[in-house]
Amino acid sequence: MHFTVRISAYVRPCVNQTFGMVMESVMNKTPLSKGSMMPESEGLATIQTAPSAANVCAVVVAYFPDEGFEARLQTILPQVERLVIVDNTPDAISLSPDMIAAWGEHLHCIANHANRGVAAALNQGLEYALQIGCKWLLTLDQDTRCYPDMVATLLQVHKACKLKAAVIGGNYFDSHNHQLKVPVGGEAEYLEQITVITSGSLIDAGVARELGNFREDYFIDQVDHEFCLRVRAYDYSVVISCKPVMDHSVGGLGGARLPLLGILPNHPPLRKYYIARNTVVTVAKYWRRESGWCLRRSVRLLLGLLLMATLEKQRIAKVRAFAAGFMDGMRRRMGPCCREWLYRS
Repeated sequence: MHFTVRISAYVRPCVNQTFGMVMESVMNKTPLSKGSMMPESEGLATIQTAPSAANVCAVVVAYFPDEGFEARLQTILPQVERLVIVDNTPDAISLSPDMIAAWGEHLHCIANHANRGVAAALNQGLEYALQIGCKWLLTLDQDTRCYPDMVATLLQVHKACKLKAAVIGGNYFDSHNHQLKVPVGGEAEYLEQITVITSGSLIDAGVARELGNFREDYFIDQVDHEFCLRVRAYDYSVVISCKPVMDHSVGGLGGARLPLLGILPNHPPLRKYYIARNTVVTVAKYWRRESGWCLRRSVRLLLGLLLMATLEKQRIAKVRAFAAGFMDGMRRRMGPCCREWLYRS
């Protein structure tokens, strides 16, 4: 027993030191892109306003949504002051005229007529929320099925929370793996987290603005994790509700099934590119402050590569995309992917 403890106490610092040396090498050899440097935590001047149904604006980013999209919106609309749809679908509008007419000013649509990326769309929703006087932003994916008490649950978490929370994530039921993100049980209404996913997150809009909004150079993937890490760097907290508030699945169907892990997320090659690239950039930026999270994320990334190369379909294309994303992350080549062959994969 004592031998095991001593070994663990010795190995963990060695692993962290090695990880730190690798990250230091990456940081020294590859300068950060303009605007990506983060000052040390100094605190913000923003005075937080308690959320209420009257000051919450929900934003949904749409990109070729399915036929059930409008039906899912009907559940969240009565729960918030305003719902804004930021439509990234090229040359199309995802909402029917009847839907827009039925909800009037309560529903607002921003049609980009092009895919501007998730982060840019979230920033458009954030700007709209601030313009109409909403203090909190509820971010949602287009395929998320919200529960009727979603907003009420998140508001209760904020009321009960003893931390200075700027991001309140929602617990969710993963319909692919048939399990909750965090277990339900006990008296706790929330748990502190390092990061939470975009969908189902109630975000202090003023804090988000003062932190510099969502990083648009990420385009898609890891936008939520980077934002949460930035929030924590400025001494705010990230929490998640213990009560589930939605049905949500990460990735598409068709992933490999493994014992204990369930069904793994299945992403096309282009998404593999963004996941690899943006993870490298995020880890390189935050490893000093969040070394444990960054180490776990790096291990997860490498494990994903191994499983991708052995169990998933389109293995060669995905491994190539992963390698391209990894290299672009090392070189800080950000923004929309410029490798045309990936769009044909």
